[in-house]
Amino acid sequence: LFCFLGLESQMLVIERIKTRQQGFSMAELLIVILIIAIIAVIALPQIMSSRRLMRYAGTQRQVVSVLREARQEAVSQRTAITMRYNDLDKTMSLSGGVFGAPGTANNRVFQLAGEGLSADDLTYGRPTGVSTAALGDATNLTALTSNSLEVTFRTDGSVVDGSNNPLNHALFFYDAQNPGQSAFAVSVLGAGGRAKIWKYASSVNAYVE
Repeated sequence: LFCFLGLESQMLVIERIKTRQQGFSMAELLIVILIIAIIAVIALPQIMSSRRLMRYAGTQRQVVSVLREARQEAVSQRTAITMRYNDLDKTMSLSGGVFGAPGTANNRVFQLAGEGLSADDLTYGRPTGVSTAALGDATNLTALTSNSLEVTFRTDGSVVDGSNNPLNHALFFYDAQNPGQSAFAVSVLGAGGRAKIWKYASSVNAYVE
C-alpha cells in the first residue's frame, strides 16, 4: 500500500512515524505522572499499614519466644527464672540462674520495639471498645505494677504464687494507630507454664488462638 502512495503522501507518513518515535508529548507525560501519583496516594497508606502489621506479627512471636525461653532455662538450669517486662522502655529481660540478679549486667534483655517500631507504637493493654472478657484458656490481663510485671518459672516449668498455687498471666499489646488489627495477647498457664498467642478478631469481638 505504501508503494502506491504519492511522494508527498509517503513523506507525510514518514514524518508522522518519526514524530511518534521521538517519544510522548508533554501532555501525555503529565497524564501518566498524574495517574502514578493518584495510585501512590491511594496505595501508600495501605502499604504502610501492612508493613506495621507485619512488624507486629514479629513482636507477637518475640513475646511468646522469650516466655518459652524463660521456662526452658528454668527447667534446664534447675533454678527459678524470672521474665520481667518493662513498659517504659518496652523490654523483656531474664534474670535468675546464669542470668544473675534482676537489674544486673548478666540479665538477658530483649527489645520489643525497633525494626520499624518505636516504643510509642507498642501499647500495653487492650484498645478502647475491645472485649475485656477472659481469653479462651481463662487467663486475663495481668496488671502492671510500677510500669512492669514479672513472671517467674519454677524448675518444673510452672508458675505459682506464694502458696504454690498455679498463677496464670496474660500480656496484652496493641498499636494505637491500628488498634483493631494489631491487638494481640500472650497467655501463660501457671500449671505447666505453657505460652500461647491470641489475636484479636473484630468479627467476633474477641481474642482467638
